[in-house]
Amino acid sequence: MKSVVGKLRVFSSSLLSNCELRISTTATAANSSAALTEDEVEQINAVIPRLCSSNHLKDAINLISAALSTANPPLKSLPLSSLINRLALEPDLTYPMHFLNALKYNPSSGNPIVLIPIAKMFASIFFKMDRPHKALKIFQWVSRPDFPGGVAMDLEFYAVLIDGFCKNGMILDALRVLRVMSSENLVVGSGVRNWVYRGLLRDARVGEALELKAALDSCTLGSDDGAFCRSEVVDLLDRMISNWVE
Repeated sequence: MKSVVGKLRVFSSSLLSNCELRISTTATAANSSAALTEDEVEQINAVIPRLCSSNHLKDAINLISAALSTANPPLKSLPLSSLINRLALEPDLTYPMHFLNALKYNPSSGNPIVLIPIAKMFASIFFKMDRPHKALKIFQWVSRPDFPGGVAMDLEFYAVLIDGFCKNGMILDALRVLRVMSSENLVVGSGVRNWVYRGLLRDARVGEALELKAALDSCTLGSDDGAFCRSEVVDLLDRMISNWVE
């Protein structure tokens, strides 16, 4: 068994070195040759599940991080689900945050196009695993002032968070997510509004539920049966959150 694991680590190290070489090449001469070949993608897809199953998580993280730093290959071409599902099984967030920060602080992968889909995958799997407080940590990480590009502008990401928080009775956190959406004048769909409204009712906050519903209903209609929120909604959410915390 040890010999198999040893060979696997040597193989992954070889792939990692190749990816890093491509990163160096890209820095000196940007061209299409920096992209991963089909054979390299296939090898990565083969080795990542085996690294995860043998608990070589840092090797798996480093390999995927290097791959994502080479000309931004399509996320669906890499075995992200295998890695994220395995990292989510860890007792704490050490490995998930190591992965996210490795991507965040790399100039080639530290952008919302890469980070938000991966953060969304982590949040979704944590909700499925009944670990909503870990999903909250993902939201807080994305909401940091130093997040690349500023505030994330991904409606599906926020919908996943609000749906999950409401289902787990974490209405205050759902309001905080809605506040981010409203402050950025993002479209708040009818599904999101209904989840928050029903969550407030379940929490016996009838007056606040009705007030928020009225405020959201008064917003300017947008696409997908959603609404662009106005400053009045942000002020209301600030007051609701402040009262809740007190």
